[in-house]
Amino acid sequence: MVELFKNFGFTPTHIATIVSKLPSLLLANPVKNLAPKLQFFADNGVSDPALVHIISTDPVILRRSLQNQIIPSISFLKELLPAEHNIASLLTAKRGTRLVHTFSRQMMPNVETLRSHGVPESSILRLWALRPQTLSFNADEFKGVLKRVKEMGFDEKGLNLIHGVYALCAMKEVKWESKVSVFRSFGWGEEEVIELFVKQPTIMHLSEERIKKPLDFFMNELGWMREDISKYPMVLILSFEKRVVPRCRVVQLLIEKGLVSRKSMGRALTIPEDRFTKVFLSSYEKEIPELLEVYQSNKVGLPQSAV
Repeated sequence: MVELFKNFGFTPTHIATIVSKLPSLLLANPVKNLAPKLQFFADNGVSDPALVHIISTDPVILRRSLQNQIIPSISFLKELLPAEHNIASLLTAKRGTRLVHTFSRQMMPNVETLRSHGVPESSILRLWALRPQTLSFNADEFKGVLKRVKEMGFDEKGLNLIHGVYALCAMKEVKWESKVSVFRSFGWGEEEVIELFVKQPTIMHLSEERIKKPLDFFMNELGWMREDISKYPMVLILSFEKRVVPRCRVVQLLIEKGLVSRKSMGRALTIPEDRFTKVFLSSYEKEIPELLEVYQSNKVGLPQSAV
């Protein structure tokens, strides 16, 4: 086995790393089991040093079936990837080998379904990169999910569609209803929930409790209406303790002092940290010297009375 690996560019250090991660590899037949897999990768543009990196990082890939997983997964990638991409660069990326582990023969039919509905190649590639298991969904059920998200109002040309497809593929109907019921408890209708879902599909990745907490805060404490949340749907998926609460306390204080309007809250929550610091902290440090302290104390979870 050692000589086999050396022939493909592996050093003794690489081999030791591989064996420490997967000791059972020592029991594999180098000629029958390992050599054909290494050679297949090399023949398909994955050679030293890419091959060394891939196997050293994820030696379990050599336990996968050559005929049932490795060959069909690489063939799938060749079909899916644009010409300017190469297999080696993709497999050496972070978690790049997971396709070999998760590949199923449902993937290509589901890709063709997306293509037939006008979903751009870039979006399909994004879905594969983020959630490859979604493409392994039962082909008939996958068609039903795609039909449903389009009926909800998702644009097949937009990136949100793949997030909507993933959300529904990953969630049973009873779970969807459970999450919709949380919104209903705050006065939302199902059509309003769907509209929100189309704007920010990742909302439905959240647990019921994680949905309830910001809804309660925005609607009951801050007095936001459903229309306000629908305008800034991102606020529901932001970190509640690290972002929502500390920024809201700052803006509440600025509103109390008459320095900004209530309409500023949505923008304050969604802009990047450096921009928030400049616009809502640095700009008012002379008028309210304690503003930064209010922000920092809430950000680290220290007690701070509501303003």
